[in-house]
Amino acid sequence: MIIPVSNNNVNFSKIFNTNEVGAFIFNNLKEHNKEEVLELLAKEYNAPRDVLSNDLDEFIEELKIRGIYSD
Repeated sequence: MIIPVSNNNVNFSKIFNTNEVGAFIFNNLKEHNKEEVLELLAKEYNAPRDVLSNDLDEFIEELKIRGIYSD
């Protein structure tokens, strides 16, 4: 679950429930760019890079739509 906090206030309207992979992506986006996160995903989950890339793009887009992430 991702709970955005701004100015020490929780924005409950933007709570985003995710799984372990989503949490992995979100946590790594804090310190890495998209390509680096893709590499970390490939190492961690041993999945085809093209599938991971598409899933990563979709996840990032969902975070942006919800106002939780901007690059």
